[in-house]
Amino acid sequence: MSNRLFNTPFELSLHVVLLLDVANAGITLDRIAAYDFMAIYCEDFGVADKSLNGENGFAFSELSARRNLIKTAIKNLVVDGLVIATDDEAGILYSASESGRNMSKSFQSEYAKRYKELMWLVVAKYGNYSDVQLFNEISRQSTKSLRR
Repeated sequence: MSNRLFNTPFELSLHVVLLLDVANAGITLDRIAAYDFMAIYCEDFGVADKSLNGENGFAFSELSARRNLIKTAIKNLVVDGLVIATDDEAGILYSASESGRNMSKSFQSEYAKRYKELMWLVVAKYGNYSDVQLFNEISRQSTKSLRR
């Protein structure tokens, strides 16, 4: 058994519960991964002055691995009754269950509060983007970061 906490499905499950509470609607796995990434590295997306997890020169190389961890986290959250999966013409949409929303509201750490604040800002700025547009924006910012 691993004693790791960071960059694990467990850590990302906490992010997903907080994120879905803020989103307050069913969203796709890709949108969850994009929103989470944009909140963590918010400085690169003009959402806040300082990224939640600090500077990381390899941030953009993390996205694929984070998406896979989020996928595993969501499976666990659905089994645990904290996330609801619904089939939609856009694909499978995920939303927080009542238990998931209660869990989100119970998190009172500074990190959780800041993550939710950043998520509100990400949703406000990028909520009208399609999933494809979100990943195009991430790609655009990735290219900009390589040129620095």
